Amino acid sequence: MELRDDDVESKQPLELTDYMRVMRERWWIIALSVVVVVAVALVVSFLATPQYKSSSRLLYSKNNLDQALFGSQIFSSADQNRAVLTGVELVELAPVGEAVAEQLASDRSSGSLLEMIDVTADTGTNVISIQAVGDDPGEVADVANAFADQFILSRQQADRATVAAARELVQAEIDTLSAEETTTAYGMMLKEKYENLRILESMQNGGFIIVERAAPAASPFSPQPTRNAVIALVVGLILGVGLAFLLDYLDRRIKDEKALEREIGAPVLASVPAVGGDWGGGKKGERSVEAVGFVDHPTLLESFRTLRSNLQYFSVDKPHPVWLITSGLPRQGKTTTTINLGLSLALSGKRVMVLEADLRRPRLHDYLEVAQAPGLSNVLAGNTRLDGALQLVKADRFMPADSQRKPGEDRRTLLQRNFYVLTSGPIPPNPAELLASDRMKKMIEELAGMADYLLIDTPPVLAVSDALALAPCTDGVILSALVGKSTRDEVHQVRDIFARAGVRVIGVVASGAKKNPAYYRKRGYAYGYGYGYYGYDSPDDPEYVR
Repeated sequence: MELRDDDVESKQPLELTDYMRVMRERWWIIALSVVVVVAVALVVSFLATPQYKSSSRLLYSKNNLDQALFGSQIFSSADQNRAVLTGVELVELAPVGEAVAEQLASDRSSGSLLEMIDVTADTGTNVISIQAVGDDPGEVADVANAFADQFILSRQQADRATVAAARELVQAEIDTLSAEETTTAYGMMLKEKYENLRILESMQNGGFIIVERAAPAASPFSPQPTRNAVIALVVGLILGVGLAFLLDYLDRRIKDEKALEREIGAPVLASVPAVGGDWGGGKKGERSVEAVGFVDHPTLLESFRTLRSNLQYFSVDKPHPVWLITSGLPRQGKTTTTINLGLSLALSGKRVMVLEADLRRPRLHDYLEVAQAPGLSNVLAGNTRLDGALQLVKADRFMPADSQRKPGEDRRTLLQRNFYVLTSGPIPPNPAELLASDRMKKMIEELAGMADYLLIDTPPVLAVSDALALAPCTDGVILSALVGKSTRDEVHQVRDIFARAGVRVIGVVASGAKKNPAYYRKRGYAYGYGYGYYGYDSPDDPEYVR
């Protein structure tokens, strides 16, 4: 059953190492986000106008003088909590704002003064807080106090007006009495009521009293650069981490060997470090030769020694295995992988044949500095015998000086360190037909019988179908993928192409892996380890550097 791309991805959840990789690779995004957000917060803080706040506090305390004087309530009784909440709403009425503007003789409008205040009821209490905010601490305190004063005054006036209306009714009744009637019990009662109402009117406080007056603030409450910087730091980290993971999610490039294994569904046989800067670098349209051989980069030999060792597990029952080496797209290290693997096998004493089946953009002859013709196309065309087209490559040219054969040294004590190569020959007009011919299949069989290993370099499988024509004649396909360049979509296409063709992909060579030098030092690959360049275990190893 063939798995869809999203099936493969969904069945492989991210692990801690994946998160750490994202953080390590995109740390600069996180750092930049933090710097930008903190800088903006600080700039805004230092450029912002300082703001001050002051509060006055009112207590709801309704007296019961009406009951004391009359034995009954003149003012309707209300729930205290409701009365406090009602007071909160009444403080911010427009008439109160107009009275405050008049009291302060302010140039501000009543609406502007109302915007300066925030009225709240303290939870679980009968206290109302009137908080004013502004850029002048003195004005802020005055505004808070003025709203408290005018609110209490408005409530006093409202309650006094109610009592005054009752008093005027009593006075009107008294005015209707004659002089004799005023001395009667009824007249005396009306006079008493009138006097009580006058007293009650003078003692009305509106139900609220000021328990704390606002004072000018000693320092602004805003801005707070330190607090803002800390908040901005947290926000910047969250934003940076989120942006880093978003970009990583949108970035389809494969970043490490683990992800490559997950996407291709085959093991990584070897991880080849990037050398000489950008892998495959050089002038535009050209390929770099820095990754060919082990003269300047001995760590490459250990990578291909690992590849050589891993391939032994896939050729247990095959006396003369044939490996096809290809990639998804050009410039992903397939040709250099073919050459370096051939060198590594030759150094271990194996007879190696390298066949360049890339008849479209051949480069093997350039890397090995051998003649391009006669080659494969000549042999397939019948113009040249196979043995006349084979060329000998001496591996010593690609090895460090310390590992090369010394003059006069007994040849029997060292390996021959050579292998044969069949280059492409002249580029034919019909490469696909030649590679799919029966003559090509017979030649592969003949070459395989002449060597312990036959390595075939083919064009990229996503560019042309040449590799698919040759794959059935081989024992397996080795893919070369460029870490940090190859995308998941490319790898999925390669995987599906070979799966539909029924071709066995035995593994992947992860080219261009960027390892910290400490990675190699800890494994004894660096200079001065005690065993030369490569850190091999004993002089009995055929590759031991003397």
